[in-house]
Amino acid sequence: MDADHPLHVRADDATPPDDHLVAELTELLDSATGLDTMAERMALLADPRRLRILFCVHAHPGVRSSDIARAIGASDSTTSHALALLRDAGWVRARRSGREVRYDLTDGFAHSLLHDLGSGHLSGIHHHEHAPEA
Repeated sequence: MDADHPLHVRADDATPPDDHLVAELTELLDSATGLDTMAERMALLADPRRLRILFCVHAHPGVRSSDIARAIGASDSTTSHALALLRDAGWVRARRSGREVRYDLTDGFAHSLLHDLGSGHLSGIHHHEHAPEA
């Protein structure tokens, strides 16, 4: 996005008076729910290790925590702690498979955001919303 081509523009060229604009923005913010929760959830992405973990989970749903640790060059305990934080914040869910724990993204929001951040899928991995046309 650049200044000459903003992503969103007003339907008309008129700029509302300052007081009207502030009132509109205040009403918009008052009607928004969960902003504090979303800010807390998004704050976890500021850590490069946790973001790398999410990229791994996105790239290969069902990945084992030990494989994530090896891929990001961290210890199993450090990775497990980061995964617990991500799980508590609603980014990932854990699924026990015998003695192993495997991780998936929890929702479409996480999936879409990771795509927007540049995360891809490993070859042969398809999500429902990204499955190739038959």
